[in-house]
Amino acid sequence: MRAVIGVDLAMAALTLLAAALLPVRRSAAARPIAIICLACVAWTAGVLWDELDNGVTRPANAVILAAVSVASAAAFVGARRLTTGPWRIPLALWAAFALEPAMIIVVRTEAHAELSSAEFRTTWAFMAHAAYCFALLLGVILTLNARQRDPSRRVRIFVLAAQVLVISIIALEVSGYEETHRVGMIVALFSAWVARRPRDWSTSPVRTDSLLNSIGVFLFVFDDSGHLKDWNGTAERLIRLITGREPSSAMTSFDIIGGPLTFPDGERIDLELMGGRMRTTAHIHQVDPLARPDKREWIVMLRPIQSTVDEGTFPPISGELVGHDPATQTLSRRGSIDLLRQVAESGTAAVRVDVVPTTSAARDDETMFVVARRLETLFPTTRWGRMATWAFVAEFEPLKAQLAKRVIDQETLVALGLDVTVAVTVWEPAPNESGTDFVHRVTRRRSSTP
Repeated sequence: MRAVIGVDLAMAALTLLAAALLPVRRSAAARPIAIICLACVAWTAGVLWDELDNGVTRPANAVILAAVSVASAAAFVGARRLTTGPWRIPLALWAAFALEPAMIIVVRTEAHAELSSAEFRTTWAFMAHAAYCFALLLGVILTLNARQRDPSRRVRIFVLAAQVLVISIIALEVSGYEETHRVGMIVALFSAWVARRPRDWSTSPVRTDSLLNSIGVFLFVFDDSGHLKDWNGTAERLIRLITGREPSSAMTSFDIIGGPLTFPDGERIDLELMGGRMRTTAHIHQVDPLARPDKREWIVMLRPIQSTVDEGTFPPISGELVGHDPATQTLSRRGSIDLLRQVAESGTAAVRVDVVPTTSAARDDETMFVVARRLETLFPTTRWGRMATWAFVAEFEPLKAQLAKRVIDQETLVALGLDVTVAVTVWEPAPNESGTDFVHRVTRRRSSTP
């Protein structure tokens, strides 16, 4: 008996220490996990108290029930914040989280005061309490399930282990509840270990392909409330120079650009960095114009214009890569010409995409940047080149080129919020046509007839 009590006290002390070391000020997910730790310690204290009095102490049993309710609610909130960022608890859930433990305490100490702990477990009040806690724990499993294929090995391990532990808690509570509090403390300690590395749970690595970590501009994705959701590689360096901290989903647009997301597209924004100042042009677009108001996200692109930052601290970012167009991060005109020569030599086909602005207000670089990302999404294994200010070109097999034309023709760019139309043509080299002649034919004409 003493050995078992010693184990419980040691685990409770470790759980308290883990809660004290959590970065609750910097991470929104760490706060509910700290609550899990404290609730599991209270749960263990209630179990020890109840065992010492042979299950006849009503307050001890009430402490256990309330602690389990609080731990279950905190686990659900922690799972949501780990997987989606700074999730705000709806008012109805707040009410349920506050009322349920209070009600179970009153029911246990007043309505069923005469029952022992074992007898209380047979009442409808306890069954309703258990159903509430089990529903929250099942919600934890389903929420974490979205990250089963996460690129981070640490995240995948936690998701699998957490799901197994939660299922174990539910099974033990049904078959042998005397041991459940120890599994609860293991979950709390494991969660505290994960919460100390919030960057592993960032959704940024999931979208690295679409955000192009090597791009020469700063890209951020914010939710509608201004909280940071995603960023690219150069933006990560910029955030560190602005805030002195690692990027996290707890940051807002005020931390990074110094204000809300209400600025007009093309606004000039001056950034105060460690070691100097950087002037940028800011462009903002809604990621999905059809999204519900509470699900809207905004992509903000900052392009450096002028910088006084010391190069040793932060090398100037121009986005210039050899053979690449810095504005769209595709092949440059020279690279596109080389690609067309390669088409002529290999006997494949070239697909030319001409972007035609429908308004004089359309900005070429910004518009072509968005179109380039869309093309790369449609054809992730294809290299595109910016052959002209308003034209892209890529190499395809002849049959696949016709299919690509149909795919692009069927795609609407309205969803991107762009005032443009798109014309797609397929070009195949003629027999014995030299690479130079083929390049001239493709680059000098814009016609559906090669």
